[in-house]
Amino acid sequence: MRTITFGDVDRSIVPKRNTCLNEAASGIASTLAIFIGNTIYGVSELPRPADVVVVGAGICGVTAAEALARRGARVVVVEKEPGPGLEQSGRAQGAIRVQGREAAELPLAMESLEIWRSVAEHGDEFELRFGGNLYLCTTEDEVRQAAELRDTAHANGLTDVRLLTPDEAREIVPAATGEFTAAMWSPGDAQCLPRGATEFFAKRAAAAGASFSYSTLATRIVESGGAVSGVATTRGIVDAPAVIVTGGIWTAHLAATAGVRIPVMPVALSQCETEPIEPLMGPTLRCFEFGARQRPNGQLSMSAGMNAIVDHYLSLASLRHIRIWTRRYLANHKSIRLRLDWRGRARERDANRKLMDASLEAAGRMIPRLRDARIARYWTGVIDMSPDGLPILDGSTGVDGLVVVTGLSGHGLALGPAIGRIAAELATDGRTDRPIDAFSLRRFDGHTPIPKKML
Repeated sequence: MRTITFGDVDRSIVPKRNTCLNEAASGIASTLAIFIGNTIYGVSELPRPADVVVVGAGICGVTAAEALARRGARVVVVEKEPGPGLEQSGRAQGAIRVQGREAAELPLAMESLEIWRSVAEHGDEFELRFGGNLYLCTTEDEVRQAAELRDTAHANGLTDVRLLTPDEAREIVPAATGEFTAAMWSPGDAQCLPRGATEFFAKRAAAAGASFSYSTLATRIVESGGAVSGVATTRGIVDAPAVIVTGGIWTAHLAATAGVRIPVMPVALSQCETEPIEPLMGPTLRCFEFGARQRPNGQLSMSAGMNAIVDHYLSLASLRHIRIWTRRYLANHKSIRLRLDWRGRARERDANRKLMDASLEAAGRMIPRLRDARIARYWTGVIDMSPDGLPILDGSTGVDGLVVVTGLSGHGLALGPAIGRIAAELATDGRTDRPIDAFSLRRFDGHTPIPKKML
């Protein structure tokens, strides 16, 4: 990969504040804007050329953009939505979790947590707090798995993760009077409002000099002779010698225009949020049947826990990777509902309300004071699942200057700040000192990854 020499940053393209959003009849905004609390910058004309184009304004994209801008790069972020964090990043539950990670992910999670800590003074803007993460084990098998995860954490320097007795866990969450066998406690983990956090980092990137072009769809990687030369969008081509594609489930589609095949699967994950209730928990709670964090306003943001039923959407493109996915499906078929989406549109999905109602009931058994809680809204986030549940973060794609970030598998909020910085290094230096071999695309060549749990 080439090492990029930055052009002079043209400060005239640093966007001004704007509060208008004029949407064309086609549904693509003709004027790009700041629209959330006067904090997110947008530009009315697509800046070009650039040193690096970032495709996607989720948590990885905006943190990559900030890192690039602080290195002096002319960076343009193109995002098909009218603002940052409106798809996967903004639909996360909001848990910034270090515990329970695969060993390869732990360095990313720990570095990201330090980045979150570095912005703690601004935490009120996006509900950031460090309340910890408490995983409640209800069977001896879960206790065994938790002990293995604790040992992995300790081996990687995360020494504050420990196993608790039920009585010790209830000192942290007194309302958890239901039956459980043990708990795994990670006191340093955090929680936040995902969309607000993504907006916050987008604001920082813009202040550092990054330009954001919202309602701008990237349609094709422009390359010649095996090297990137820019990105084609619905508003024209942006010339650039490096492109970071961090577009969630759309990353594989865009990378394919440059001949790069990525075996990710769109997976729909249901979540819900309750009406405000009395304060019951400081940490994020996770267990087999539900996951929950309580917002400062009293609402519970909930997932279906480790037993989540997820919808896999099969398209014609995904069948190309059926060999890689078959073993994982067979190992997890009880947690998967197969759905057809032959054209790969990944349109808005309906939440599995029955599943989320059951999760709230399970939470009520663990915390009886939740039995009268009522769900205020349901939603679904479509995530980019990789075959082994680990991220795909690679600058050795076979196309010089192309960096792909995808396959975050629902872990993007916790890992994203570190991944964004690493992607910036790959795009400009062609290398990073971080250990990222476990996240390379080539790991899928010639063998099928060992199946992991779905989430």
